[in-house]
Amino acid sequence: MKRKEQEVIDSLTPDDLQENHRAIADAVGMDGLKLLCEAFGGSSIYIPQFKELAKNRVYRCIHEEYRGDNIKELAIKYEVSESTVYNIVRDKIVKGNMKKILPGQINIADLQL
Repeated sequence: MKRKEQEVIDSLTPDDLQENHRAIADAVGMDGLKLLCEAFGGSSIYIPQFKELAKNRVYRCIHEEYRGDNIKELAIKYEVSESTVYNIVRDKIVKGNMKKILPGQINIADLQL
C-alpha cells in the first residue's frame, strides 16, 4: 500500500464510512474493521449465528456425555433432535454393539436406508 493511502486509512473515523461499513465498525471497532479489510477485503464472508458458532463444542459435549441410555436427555439439554444426538454418538453405539453380533449377522446401524 502506498504511503499516502496508508495515511488516509490510518486517519479514518466512523463518520468517514458508508452506513453499512459503519455498522461493522460499531461492532468490531475501527481497528477490527481494518483487520477484516486486510484479511477479507473484496470478498463476501458469512457471519454465523451463535448456535452455529458453538455447534462443534455442543456436538463434542454430547459425544462425551453419552452413556448409552440418555439420547432423549441430551437432545433436551442441548436443544437438538434425538436423531442428531444419535448421529453424533453412532460410532459409540456401533462399537458397543459389535461384541453382540453373531457371525453372519449385520448391524442395523450399518444398513444404508
